[in-house]
Amino acid sequence: MKPKIFTLLTILVGLFAGPLVIDLSTQDSSGLIGIVNAAPGGIPGPPGDQGGSEPPDYGDLIMLYRDANGVPILTNETDLCQQPIAFPSDTCLLDCSGPDPCLVPVNAATCTVEVGFETCTREVEFGRINEARAPATVLEAQLEDVIVNLATADCITLDPAGRLVTSRVTEDVVSTNAIDSPLQNLAIYKQLILTGFLGAEPGIALPANTLDTAARGLGVAVDKSGEFNVDMLAYLNQIMGLSNLDTPTILDPKICINVREEVMGAMETVQKCFLDYGAYGYGRTVNFGALPAPKYIPELVPQDGWFEYLDLWSEATDLVPDLFYIHQGPITTAVFADESFQGSNIGGFAQAADDTRAVINFMHTNPVPADYETLVPCGASGDIFYDVSISEQSGLQVPMQYVNGTEREFTVTVNNESASPDAASGTVVVTAKRSGTPIESWVFAFTDLAPGLSTSWTELFIIDLGLSTTITWTATAEAEYDVNPLNNSVTATTNVKNGGGGRP
Repeated sequence: MKPKIFTLLTILVGLFAGPLVIDLSTQDSSGLIGIVNAAPGGIPGPPGDQGGSEPPDYGDLIMLYRDANGVPILTNETDLCQQPIAFPSDTCLLDCSGPDPCLVPVNAATCTVEVGFETCTREVEFGRINEARAPATVLEAQLEDVIVNLATADCITLDPAGRLVTSRVTEDVVSTNAIDSPLQNLAIYKQLILTGFLGAEPGIALPANTLDTAARGLGVAVDKSGEFNVDMLAYLNQIMGLSNLDTPTILDPKICINVREEVMGAMETVQKCFLDYGAYGYGRTVNFGALPAPKYIPELVPQDGWFEYLDLWSEATDLVPDLFYIHQGPITTAVFADESFQGSNIGGFAQAADDTRAVINFMHTNPVPADYETLVPCGASGDIFYDVSISEQSGLQVPMQYVNGTEREFTVTVNNESASPDAASGTVVVTAKRSGTPIESWVFAFTDLAPGLSTSWTELFIIDLGLSTTITWTATAEAEYDVNPLNNSVTATTNVKNGGGGRP
C-alpha cells in the first residue's frame, strides 16, 4: 500500500483540527512510559517518560509496600504500621542495592517515617485524576451524559487504545467521537465496579468485557504523559468510596486488614479494605491484538491490532527527513518495548489502565491530520433514539402557597435534549397527592418534538381539601424510545391553607 505523504509545509498550513504537537525526534519503539513498582513483583513497564509533572494534592498518599492483592504489607502483627517504598536520591541516602525490598524506616509508636528519612518516600502523582474527589453528583451527571451518548449511537466501537467510541449516521454521513473526558471515564470505571453495567439493567451492550472496559476508563482519565500504578488504583478506590466495607461492588468480598494510624491526634487501630482483583488477567499482546474493535486499518484489508500515526519519511541516503507520512502497523511494536507483558490481579489491572494511557499519549504525540484519518466503519441502525427530560429547576412550577378552593395554575415543561438524534413523542403526567393519596392528575401529549427544543403546558386548577396540608406534585415524562429515564421525573410541593387562615 502506498503511504500517504506530507511535506512539512503541508502539515503547517492547517490540516490539523487542533494545535500540532509533534516530537518525533525523541520517539523510538521503546514506548513512552515507565512504571514505578509498587512492590517487588509489581508492574514493570516500558522505559521512556516518567510523567507526572503536576504536583499531587494528597500529601499523605505515598507509595507503599504491597502484596499481590495491593494490600499494604505491615511491619508486624503488633505495630501494624504501613511501610513506604524507598526511593534513593541525593537527599535520601538509603542503600537499596540488596535483594530485599527497600523500605523507609518507620517509628513503631507513631507509624510515621523516622526523622531524617522523609525525603525517601514518593507521593502518588494524581494529576487530573484528582477529579475523583468531585462530589458524587458530578460523576452522576457525567455518567448520565455517557449513557445517553452510548444509547443513542448507531455503533459503539473501540479505538486503538481501547476507548469507547460512538458513531452516528445521518444521511449516509458518519460522525464519530471517542469518549475521552477524564470525568466521564472516571464515572464509567466507578459505575462498572459498582454494578457491572452501564445504563438501566441489564445494561448497554459494550464491545468489551466489564473489567477491561473499567481499566481502560482509568487509562483515559489519567494524565496522558503521567503514569497509572497500583498505589494510585488503591487510593482512588478509597477516595471514591469503592473500597468501603459497606459499598457493594462486583469485586466483593473485600480484603480487609487492621492498620494503626493517627486519627484526630491519637493513634488508633482502624480497618482498611481493598477490592479483590484476583480473578483478573491481562496480556498486552492479546489486548492490543483485538484493538481497534472492529478492525478497520488498513481500510482495504484491515489487520488485527493495527493503527495509524504520523511518522517521518526519509530515504536511506537522506541526512535530514523532511516528509511526513501516515504509518499503518501494529500497535504494540510502535508503542511498547515489551509486546508480551502478562500480569494478573491488581497489578495486571493497573498495567491495563496504563497501557491504554500509553497508546493515547503516543497517538496524541503523533497525530494523523483530521481529514486523513481512516474512517471508523458504521452503518445506520435505523433505530429511533432520544432523551426527553423535565428540568429539576424549572420543569414543574407550582404555587408555593395555596388557599383552599381558589383558582391557581401550574406549568410543566418537557425537553428533548440537544444530544438526541431523533424527534420525540410521548406524554407528560402531572399528579397532585396529599399524604401519598392522589387528588387529581393531568395528561399532556407531545409529538415530533425536535432535538434541542422544549414544549410547555399551563393548567388552571381548583382543589378544595378543607384543611391545611401539603400537596406533593409529580411530573413524569413517558416516551417509547427514551434512552435515559433517570431525568424524566421531578417533584414540587405546595403549602395549602384554609380560606380563613384557621386551623384544620
